Amino acid sequence: MTVNMRRIVEDLIRVEGVIGSLLVGKDGLVVASTLMDEEDAEILGAMSAAVFGEIDKATRRIGVGALIDSIIDAEQGSILMLEARELILVVITQRMVNLGLVKMEMRRASKRISEAVPI
Repeated sequence: MTVNMRRIVEDLIRVEGVIGSLLVGKDGLVVASTLMDEEDAEILGAMSAAVFGEIDKATRRIGVGALIDSIIDAEQGSILMLEARELILVVITQRMVNLGLVKMEMRRASKRISEAVPI
């Protein structure tokens, strides 16, 4: 399973403007990553799980339902998060990127993850 997950996150960095991707559990543990620095991957994984979980709680509380995806914009790029089964797919992009294309590729990757992870 881990080999498939690694391939899925590697495929995402082929999208123009994507500079990193990882797959994390909702507990923040990294399942697969394209980041060179393992410590960076662990920090981003923990942050992504915490942020995704808090936003999900808030969206449910205010009545708009479960969180599906989120985009965090920063000065020099964005972090996109998408729920994929019981995992969170995280993509880091440069500032100038086609976010629609990245989101489409993330949904495609999420489908592959769902097919690879047993229920």
